[in-house]
Amino acid sequence: MKVDTNFSAVLNELASVSDFKTQSLGYFPFILIGGGVLVVLIALLGCMGSLWCNRCMLYMYATTAIILMILQLIGFGMAFGYKKKLETVYHDGLKKVFTKALAQNETKVLEAFHKLEDIVKCCGVDGVTDYPTGLTPTSCWQHTEGCATVIINVLEKNLPIIGGSLGGVLVLELLCLIFTLILAKNLAHAKEETYSSNPGEVIRDLVPGRRANYRKF
Repeated sequence: MKVDTNFSAVLNELASVSDFKTQSLGYFPFILIGGGVLVVLIALLGCMGSLWCNRCMLYMYATTAIILMILQLIGFGMAFGYKKKLETVYHDGLKKVFTKALAQNETKVLEAFHKLEDIVKCCGVDGVTDYPTGLTPTSCWQHTEGCATVIINVLEKNLPIIGGSLGGVLVLELLCLIFTLILAKNLAHAKEETYSSNPGEVIRDLVPGRRANYRKF
């Protein structure tokens, strides 16, 4: 979505030349990218904690995982809650901007809107009747459905998929959290010689060629 030159980019372009308060997907790629980086860092923390049998790192992983799960749970709810606001955001917002652009002949706004029509394959906000006679663009000759309807249908179709995916990830993360806490608790009662928090010792012991030499010391 970040490098997309079509749907979300055109909506953002329309917002930049008009009063349309885009709540499109312009910010969403950054949330996904940042969330992905955070998940990788948290996963590395958990892996190192497990490899080195370090309870401190395991509890740090558990704490950050809980925070991330809470944020994802909020996102899960927003994905379904936002679905109810699509009509207000896109239909009413586009209608206001489009009507003003036609009345005041705002060419930049109309050009951005025509680009949106070409990309989304739609016409006007509610349909071809939005244009006065003689001002109908070529994009409306083949596609008569309103842009607001097309955009809302696309988002209504995909928002449940996004929400469902977040829900599935939450279940997996919950299982990882439970196993992490079990491991950390068991390490608290394990014999000291059965594990080590020193990464150097663990790595040397894992290398077959050095294992015998290491145990001699």
